[in-house]
Amino acid sequence: MSTTEAGGEARAVIPGDVQSSSANRADDTRYEVRSTWTVSSLTLASRVLGFVRLVVLVQLFSHMRWASDAFIFAFRIPNLFRNLLGEGALSAAFIPAFVRTNRKDGDASASALGSQAFTLLALIGGMLAVLGIAVCLVIDRFTGSREISLALRLTALLFPFMPLVCLAALLGGMLQSLRRFALPAALSIILNIGFLAGFAYAYWWQAGGDLGQLRAEASTYAVSVFVLAAGLTEVIIQFPALYAIGIRIRPALSFNHPGLRQAVVAFLPVALGLGLVQINAFFDSLIAGWLSLSSPGAVTYLEVAFRFVQLPLGVFGVAIATVSFPALAEAATLGDGNQFYARFVRAVRMSLFLLLPSAAVLIAMADPIIRLVCQRPDLEFSHAAVYRTSAALILYSVGLAFYSLRQILVRTYYARGEYSFPVKVSAAMVGLNLVLNLTLIHCPDLYRMWSTGYYDRWFITDASFPGGLSLGEAGLALATCITAMADTAILGLSLRKRLAPQVSADVRKEEFHSLVVTAARMLLVAVVLGILTYLYRNSIPYDPRFTRLLIRGLVPCVLAGGTLYILAIVLPVPEVNEFLFSLFKRKKRS
Repeated sequence: MSTTEAGGEARAVIPGDVQSSSANRADDTRYEVRSTWTVSSLTLASRVLGFVRLVVLVQLFSHMRWASDAFIFAFRIPNLFRNLLGEGALSAAFIPAFVRTNRKDGDASASALGSQAFTLLALIGGMLAVLGIAVCLVIDRFTGSREISLALRLTALLFPFMPLVCLAALLGGMLQSLRRFALPAALSIILNIGFLAGFAYAYWWQAGGDLGQLRAEASTYAVSVFVLAAGLTEVIIQFPALYAIGIRIRPALSFNHPGLRQAVVAFLPVALGLGLVQINAFFDSLIAGWLSLSSPGAVTYLEVAFRFVQLPLGVFGVAIATVSFPALAEAATLGDGNQFYARFVRAVRMSLFLLLPSAAVLIAMADPIIRLVCQRPDLEFSHAAVYRTSAALILYSVGLAFYSLRQILVRTYYARGEYSFPVKVSAAMVGLNLVLNLTLIHCPDLYRMWSTGYYDRWFITDASFPGGLSLGEAGLALATCITAMADTAILGLSLRKRLAPQVSADVRKEEFHSLVVTAARMLLVAVVLGILTYLYRNSIPYDPRFTRLLIRGLVPCVLAGGTLYILAIVLPVPEVNEFLFSLFKRKKRS
């Protein structure tokens, strides 16, 4: 076993032989678990700050909503590039090439690859930003609307954020490739701090602490400048971290590195695959908008439900996929099929361990959570609206583990250098999702057909549901869930066949057995946990006052955490020791 010193930490590298000791495998597992929890914690902090950012934005521009609409619209365009390129296709295409280069040719070659990729992306991103600015300013000359003009000028001002955030993601991908996850995961925190600093500057220094003195143009321009500063900080702050682990990023005059060509070739199918995912989301939004014409609120209810599902998916699912990706790419580079399969199974088991209980709690607590967030006395949200949002949340939550597993599976294919197959599957899923969308929105809501208790308790009438007894927007959530299941099944079965010749029979049997056992135990835990959490929730009577809503929403979740621990001990669930308590064990010296 060789060890590479990186940033003061020793990073274990597992060779491509099958004689790796169990102690080394345990250390490798512990390292990945620690990294996963680090990313999860930072992601959670970022989500909390993002919520605070949204609340402050709404309050700051409460008396001039048109200005906040213009700012949100302007930020949406560079943020789209951030989601599609910076945090998706760019990292997925670049990390395997960078890992391969670093493992085979060393830090000098990896530095050359990073420098060429950084320079090329800066040039392309800079040209796109200049073009976007020019287009916005030209269109602005022909508009007579104050709102549209402000949106265009803000878009022009924020366009440089697009190349900055893509460059930050590229540097973050290099750090992730070398098993440094904390700083890349903290980049969104830096962005949210930039937003909040901009809001503070606009409120205190421009308006003197008086919202009535806040000017739309000046305040939105100020916030935009702070956002740009945050984007620049995201780029600059990563150079010292890369320097500390031996990676030197400098301007490049040529773009002839073989790894760069591999990354560019891989980028196209990855971007296409992400584009297909966006098409699915677009169809969902389009159909929800069509439903809103006859059943107002469909878009809002679906969006609120999806946001809640994104919380555990972002905190746990994305973290697991992020940490496992470089490890999988490294095992693929070394040609170690046994280690590759073991790392893949470990990521899947951890995903099931964290997300199946999360889904159970979300399903059991859907109604109280929606009431706590949306039905406060200061918000207008009817009992029927709570039902429709809760129904969508429950159906989304059923597929929570599959959303995470799909991310792991796709990155597993990418780590192996296989990019076309996931794209083909995504294309098929677009068609399946569309068919299911158009079918399931008309399917009957069996709960409302067979149960009158909910109607009687909340005094809801049939007139509260303009769409009749059909699922409506909840059918879109169910379609998303079924599509994720089908997508995961196809990718998983195909991957098993592809890996079979490269994995020894003993390792394949052992790892597959551990996966089946984990899935069975965690499914049982999730069912029991969901039932008990539902009973906890119903033991607390409903009260519309906010403090009582808070108690009814939080206490059952706390009890669910204790119940999960007890169930894990009783069954037992070995993942508790492997993925939780192993964090507190000291690393044994060789």
